[in-house]
Amino acid sequence: MDRFFCFLCLIALAASLGGNAGCSRQHYRKKADQEVYSVLRQGNTDPRWKVNDYRITPDAASRMYDPYNPDREPMPTDDPAAHRKMQSAGGMKGSRNWYEHGCTSHVENPRWRQYLLVNEKGEIPLDKDKAVELARLHASDYQSRLEDLYLAAMGVSRERYRFDVQFLGSNDLTYKAAGENSSTLTNNAKVGASRRLATGATWVVEAANKITWTLTGSGSWDPSTVISASVTQPLLRGAGRKIVLEELTQRERNFLTELRKMVLFQQGHYTRLVTGSTPQLRDVSIPGGSGFYQLLEQQILIQNQRQNIIGLEDSLNRFIELFDAGQSELIQVEETRQTLLNAQSRLVGQINEYQSRVEGYVRSLGLPPDLKVSISDPLLEQFQLTSPTLTVLMEEVGGYLAIMREKNRALPENFREATSTIVRRAAGEISILNQDLDMLQKSMPDRIASLQSLESVLAERIAGGERIAPEVYDTATFTRRVEALRNEDIPRNLARLQASFTLLNLIAETEEETLREMIRNPHTFDTPVQEALQLLNLGDSAGADADAHLSAQQQELAKIAEQLDALQDALQEALDIELPQAPVRDEPMSEAERVLAELRQRDGYRDWVHRAFSVFQNELVTLSLMQTRTRLQAMTLMPVSVTPEEAFQTASEHRLDWMNQRSELVDAWRQIDFTADRLKGFLSLRFDGNLGTADGSGVKFSKNNSDLSVTLNWDSPLNRYDQMMDYRASQIDYQRARRAYYTYVDSVQAELRNTLRNVQMNQINFEINRNTVLVGTIRVDVMQLRLEQPPQRGARIDTNASQQLINALDGLTNSQNDLLRTWVAYQTQRMLLDCYMGTMTLDERGRWVDPGIIGSSPHTIRELPLAVPIPVPIIETPRLNRRYVEE
Repeated sequence: MDRFFCFLCLIALAASLGGNAGCSRQHYRKKADQEVYSVLRQGNTDPRWKVNDYRITPDAASRMYDPYNPDREPMPTDDPAAHRKMQSAGGMKGSRNWYEHGCTSHVENPRWRQYLLVNEKGEIPLDKDKAVELARLHASDYQSRLEDLYLAAMGVSRERYRFDVQFLGSNDLTYKAAGENSSTLTNNAKVGASRRLATGATWVVEAANKITWTLTGSGSWDPSTVISASVTQPLLRGAGRKIVLEELTQRERNFLTELRKMVLFQQGHYTRLVTGSTPQLRDVSIPGGSGFYQLLEQQILIQNQRQNIIGLEDSLNRFIELFDAGQSELIQVEETRQTLLNAQSRLVGQINEYQSRVEGYVRSLGLPPDLKVSISDPLLEQFQLTSPTLTVLMEEVGGYLAIMREKNRALPENFREATSTIVRRAAGEISILNQDLDMLQKSMPDRIASLQSLESVLAERIAGGERIAPEVYDTATFTRRVEALRNEDIPRNLARLQASFTLLNLIAETEEETLREMIRNPHTFDTPVQEALQLLNLGDSAGADADAHLSAQQQELAKIAEQLDALQDALQEALDIELPQAPVRDEPMSEAERVLAELRQRDGYRDWVHRAFSVFQNELVTLSLMQTRTRLQAMTLMPVSVTPEEAFQTASEHRLDWMNQRSELVDAWRQIDFTADRLKGFLSLRFDGNLGTADGSGVKFSKNNSDLSVTLNWDSPLNRYDQMMDYRASQIDYQRARRAYYTYVDSVQAELRNTLRNVQMNQINFEINRNTVLVGTIRVDVMQLRLEQPPQRGARIDTNASQQLINALDGLTNSQNDLLRTWVAYQTQRMLLDCYMGTMTLDERGRWVDPGIIGSSPHTIRELPLAVPIPVPIIETPRLNRRYVEE
């Protein structure tokens, strides 16, 4: 019974010790974070590669946030077939504890959408800064880089811990029954500490206590305590700080590398998100995808295409009017119509492509593609060469013109009120043009300085035989163009636009019947209207009846047609018979029939209003061209004038991946000594000492119960095959690292030179494209003026006029698109240059700090701190020694 009672006590004590053997999961998780974040705080001090936020726990607003207890994670939804393996494995019943933490159907944070700020349409307003903010919050690749940094710091903490004092404690409680009359209970307890030193020495101090209770007979107990200490110092293999601290040193260097990689990733991630171009950075993988610039570029391309469609619709209307008047060919109408339909088809394709790019971009931010976003940013507003409000206005005027052409369709009931509103909105566009002129005036010094800089860049190219038109870089040509635009072209076109306002105001303010009477009697128009008609080249034709628009030949044919109708009626009445209905003919009507049908459908009021709106639409198109030319001349580029040699020197001092490459080269070099150490024999010196108790109390120590020993341990290096191979492999690895290093340096130099060439090429192309757009606006303006002055009565316009106008409109659209693409390419290359030079800086919110001018003078390159150089003795390069040459 006594034995059974002791056995139960033993089980209870063991269970008690086991239940309190460790702290909770939460304690260890928080302790691990505390240790790792301490390493991160200590190592994250250099401003050149400082990471502002290195926490790996996502924000509560993030899609990646885990709302559940990380130490008691519920089981996510499993595959049914695979889940049966958890319930039964190998024919054996599985555990029931799989469900002890509960189950969940959510993998992502179920509440992350609640934190999104949306507009009244349910869309997220997205500019480039907001996109970067969302990516840092939701992008999984960004989170993975933070976790890589955390794990690197964890490796440092592990190695540092190995050189801390290590405490140990253990207890063995043993119950032993021997036969029927002998049973003992023994408790062995140990406590101690050990530490590894940087020299390779290890010391251990331990106290062991043993108590044995005899549970049979009279009962007795026998305690004893021993304190022992030992010190071991290797003398050959494994000795010295170079070898002992190797692993810790490597972990520290790896952590520094990961810090730099994190900063490089942030720079590359920002560059990719904004420009869509992925920087080529060593050992930093950045996923590709569309950039914010590309989305804005696509928006402008769509707007340019819409502007082109408006121009084609206006051209189609003109050719239809000329065809109706017998002054153009049907082929010209249909050719223009076909081009319009093709342009509309391209617009549909562009919109579809834009929507796909937006969804892809949203996914690159770590968000689902069904999320509605509104892309907008003032960055590319300068490439809206026509204000969006003017584009919408021209579309609405085009809609009214389409209604007016349908003879059987009545004008809208609110037509006069809408006309008044249209005039007010058009007047607002003049104010926008005045603002554009002010912006052009302010940008003149920068434009002139940019042209002068470009001229100096082109001087060498021109001297080498390249032929570049002087107007691309000539400041005098630029000044002359601006003066002509401001003092001649815009005032002339505004005067015509004001004249068209006069006609539309007359329509809006005059009752229809009153205006009809005035149209039949053009002399009743007041002086401002008469002057407006003369200025717009309408003259009396705008107030005459529809018959006045027909040629004498057409009028004569109409009279003959009327006489034939009268003769047909008289013949039917005389014979008192019903003539058969004329069969439906597929062939076109005769000229007399067409003229007569046109005369019967003529409405003097409607025709006059149509002419006034048509002229107004023409002047709006001209206004858009004036806006284009003004905004075009105001555009500037931030200059880049650094030489390849200066960029390379700057990169060698500031580029973080270059620093990492130097570090990796030295790491490979260090491995030679580390592997060479393993070729040595093992020789160590060990000191051991023990001090025990002298009596049965277990606490009184005696020197008579102590000992001290010194051991010299020698292991000869007779078998070092593996170590020999590792040593030779480390030498080969170092030679590979050397080649990889200077190959990397060559690639950096090539990247810089290529980037600078691209910068210069885009700078030149931008000015060329600027002139191309200018020429395009002049071509469109000339063709429209030619159509505003139709040929004399009875004559026809040039058969090539439609194709020339179509080419002019397409050429203008294409040149505008090329200008936009060139600017985006220039800005992209400029950001890449800042990244490749190692001078790229992000603020605390992860946004690029634009350095402004990147030039050759010291003040134009962002000042960044340089590392204090470590004094290293210089070893002269030895002459070739035949001893180092293999046979």
